[in-house]
Amino acid sequence: MSTGKSTLTLGQPAGPRAADQRLLVGDPAPTFVCPSNINPTFDFSTTAGRYIVLSFFGSATHPVGQGLIESFLAAAPAFADPDFYFFGVSCDPADRQRAALLAKQPGMDFFWDLDRSVAERYHLTAAGGASTDFQPVTFLLDPLLRVIGIFATNDGRMQADSVLQVMKRLPKLGAPRPAQGQAPILVLPNVLERDLCRRLIEGYQKGGATESGFMVERDGKTVMAHDHRHKRRSDWLISDRALVDALQQRVRRRLVPEIEKAFAFKVTRMERHLVACYDQSGGYFRPHRDNTTKGTAHRRFAVTINLNAEEYTGGDLMFPEFGRATFRAPTGGAAVFSCSLLHEALPVTRGQRYAYLPFLYDEAAAQIRQANNPHLGEGVSVYQFTTSRPAPAPTDRPRKRQAGKPAPRKGRGKPISRPPKQDR
Repeated sequence: MSTGKSTLTLGQPAGPRAADQRLLVGDPAPTFVCPSNINPTFDFSTTAGRYIVLSFFGSATHPVGQGLIESFLAAAPAFADPDFYFFGVSCDPADRQRAALLAKQPGMDFFWDLDRSVAERYHLTAAGGASTDFQPVTFLLDPLLRVIGIFATNDGRMQADSVLQVMKRLPKLGAPRPAQGQAPILVLPNVLERDLCRRLIEGYQKGGATESGFMVERDGKTVMAHDHRHKRRSDWLISDRALVDALQQRVRRRLVPEIEKAFAFKVTRMERHLVACYDQSGGYFRPHRDNTTKGTAHRRFAVTINLNAEEYTGGDLMFPEFGRATFRAPTGGAAVFSCSLLHEALPVTRGQRYAYLPFLYDEAAAQIRQANNPHLGEGVSVYQFTTSRPAPAPTDRPRKRQAGKPAPRKGRGKPISRPPKQDR
């Protein structure tokens, strides 16, 4: 648990600060049900498990779309590979009569988005518009249906060729094979962009990092402890509000939907914003769980987002209860796992490992967090749960306890008309 750090809800921002809704690399692709050449109610969500090329060509007569779709049809053998599948999206009724689009090709199908509802879900156009009023765009999706490439070249043949060249460099998925024992951990690439990772590292390097402790129970109170036999790490607490907002937006867009899908858990709140550094002088964190004290019992999921995965040796995550397999998300990628799992950060043997390490939880856990305030020791931040109106979600306000003052009672927080300034 941390002291004096903002804890934020993950509700969508409102008003003029609303996030850009256009899809970006790392975002989950919207799913949909749409008529196709093989099924009048094709459920796109069932296509997961392979790389997907989803090309919004608009019309086979569009100045860009024509070259785009002709090039993909000419490359049909590439989609006979079970690792890939192609979907073209047309909003031109005439395309339903074109022989080239109706001919069956292994690994290739077409959606008839005549009301443009699918294009609207991808923020390409408004529903009901003309088939020629938007620029054809192709999305490349990973097996989790997350965006790994967006191609919008004005030359359709060049756009298709760019997609096909990237496809050749993607890791092979391979044939079905027996599973190996593994911890129930979710590893996702492309949560933070590389330039944002570098910005976080530079923030740490500019100064202000302090030795990182860990929470323990002593005399019925949760207190901070330091012991180099158990943990050696330094942390930088992020105070830049714009930087916190950027991180929160990416967690909301790219992690929250995947956690809900994988673990049937709706994340609404985050705890702490810090960059941790483990280095070769002895950086490690021995086996531990993240929710074993009254002050940490509310934590549901731990997140480790690596900021420089290629620049160090050692330092990987391991879950001893599930064997000796180690985990390392790529730079900008996240490892997400239950706070109840025993885990450790293995010693760094070369270089420095930087990571962004928030905890995630929900409304029920927020109530638990506040109820446990009386069990927090001196120097540990008191937590106040308040429901704000008309904000889109409740806002958390951690407060430093003043010496000699008791912890607030459960339910003491009063509604406020808007989120406090530091949490907006």
